[in-house]
Amino acid sequence: MTELLKKIADIVRDASRIMTDNEKRARITQKGNASNYVTEADTGIQQYLSQRLPSLIPGSTIVGEEDGQLDASGRYIWVIDPIDGTSNFIRDLGLSVISVGLIHDGKPYIGVIYHPYMDEMYCGEVGLGAFLNDKPIHVSDRDFAHSHLCSAMSLYDKRYAKPCFNIIEKVYSQSDDLRRLGSAALELALLAAGKVELYFEMRVFAWDVAAAFAMIIAAGGYIECLHEDGLPLDRPFPIIAANTEENFKKLKEIVVSEVPQTPYSERI
Repeated sequence: MTELLKKIADIVRDASRIMTDNEKRARITQKGNASNYVTEADTGIQQYLSQRLPSLIPGSTIVGEEDGQLDASGRYIWVIDPIDGTSNFIRDLGLSVISVGLIHDGKPYIGVIYHPYMDEMYCGEVGLGAFLNDKPIHVSDRDFAHSHLCSAMSLYDKRYAKPCFNIIEKVYSQSDDLRRLGSAALELALLAAGKVELYFEMRVFAWDVAAAFAMIIAAGGYIECLHEDGLPLDRPFPIIAANTEENFKKLKEIVVSEVPQTPYSERI
């Protein structure tokens, strides 16, 4: 791990202490719809990371899920999800992570995802490898028939649930099993670590996946924002990922058969 990656991980670990404050967990508001929550811990972690991270790279900017921080003007851009899996966090399910991605000249560069309940620090730097608690990790070599799929059903816009169910059914019939953990960043970190093999979600934002994007590339996997050129910072998009090129191509074929184009066009 490089010195920069270690410093980012240390800051993220420090920020996780805010998640242990039960009063901040209990202060909940809704945003967007009845399934989309934000807690005082979310905003507290966002503020902490926004204060600490830019000092590592002068001139870097912030794109964050909370507090409307959407400055994508820098060559280096921190993309922050203070708590990915907020609904899990509110219920104390132990399936929530802090996710920090660093974009360099428009491309995913570094990813840090911390699972405080398990004290698991996933880190990746494109070109230099991926790590779990300082030990190297790599995607698995399982074929499609022996793969686990992580997916979701477009929770924040259920108009798109039907093609999600269709895709899950098609993949499930040809693979081993399905997992649904309620945190895109955690599920993708598990893919980078070789614990699951396939991933699809209909509608995510950059803060959900920026850290994992860099990590999966660093771990030897494949990931793509469907129907996009690169990683959009200003709009939602569908995403797929897989452990091997063969599995990625097969998953993409199934997904595109149900989602030949992005079925929405909203911007942040």
